[in-house]
Amino acid sequence: MASEAQLQEDLKSAMKARAMETVYVLRGLITAIKNVKVEKQVAELPEADIVALVRKEANKRSEAIEFARKGNRQDLVEQNEREKVLLEQYLPQQMSAEALMAAIKQIAAEIGSTQIGPIMAKLRERHAGQFDGKLASELIRKMA
Repeated sequence: MASEAQLQEDLKSAMKARAMETVYVLRGLITAIKNVKVEKQVAELPEADIVALVRKEANKRSEAIEFARKGNRQDLVEQNEREKVLLEQYLPQQMSAEALMAAIKQIAAEIGSTQIGPIMAKLRERHAGQFDGKLASELIRKMA
């Protein structure tokens, strides 16, 4: 998982190595973190919020890849794929579908309900950034 200090260190290393693509991606991410800190008026951002920002940036790259494919721009597809891989290094390991289903079943048993809202809230609380929300939602619907 990424902390702001680690991102700053990685940025310095990338600058020294003159890895400009990495520098641009990390600068954008650090700027997004700083903007959220100003918006929330906090000195430090919790790791869960940083993970959410990294995931958001990675999702932007996924969308850009799709648009570049539709526009037949292979150069942009490759650039966005490299940036996405770089960002994914800062994300926590994702839970497998089986592990996610086990966590959902445990939470459902604890709260005595199969409603999506309460289960998703507990899931986010316990496993922030470690699962795909869309997959979790589908698994909960199958259970109900």
